[in-house]
Amino acid sequence: MSPVGPRAWAQWLGRALEATLLPPTCGGCGRRGAWLCPACAAALRPVPGPLCRCGGRSGQSGATCPVCASWPPALGPVRAAFVFEGPLRRSIHRFKYRGEHARGRYLGELLAGCAETTLQGQLPDLLLPIPLHPRRLRERGFNQAQILAEAVARRLDVRIGEGLLRVVDTRAQVGLDFAGRRANMAGAFQCVTPGVAGASVLLIDDVVTTGATMEAAGLALLAAGAQRVRGLALARGV
Repeated sequence: MSPVGPRAWAQWLGRALEATLLPPTCGGCGRRGAWLCPACAAALRPVPGPLCRCGGRSGQSGATCPVCASWPPALGPVRAAFVFEGPLRRSIHRFKYRGEHARGRYLGELLAGCAETTLQGQLPDLLLPIPLHPRRLRERGFNQAQILAEAVARRLDVRIGEGLLRVVDTRAQVGLDFAGRRANMAGAFQCVTPGVAGASVLLIDDVVTTGATMEAAGLALLAAGAQRVRGLALARGV
């Protein structure tokens, strides 16, 4: 048996303490025993279709709307597993703003299960979580998209790449329409690794609203030589 390194040991100890001090409670109703109780899990609503490339509602699947009409052919589609509402919304907020990592790993498994169906066997070469700006990462202490991506990577047996950076500390997107979000995210990302050249990339995030963040990150990857960029989020705002 190979020796356990200090980092792996620290991760194991942290998870053991977390399981002891923070046992599962339903993110929807607060009931003990599971991260989502059966009733709240049954309330999760898949994003209704048909959907255009950016993941918005469309009269025809795969069509374009004013949001994604200017996207290059190699960008998209962007998809989300569930509607951002109710028990899922509360669960994501607890994970994201209270630092409940174990809940995040559960949510990652939910996303991983949906990823298999969404990708329909067209696996990417690598996954990339949407990065936080270094200032935001220091404040929060973790990147929620990274935790979700780790669960998806394990399920799909696809590696997680590096080198996508958030180089602009953008303002909060809440309250902005798509034009405002697109302007806010313009130039926000930079890819500094040659590892994406010729690769098919799947971007992972927790919530997508208009697709402006996925668009900005995807364009940075295409500029770095990625062959194709798709997006997958746990939830979509409606």
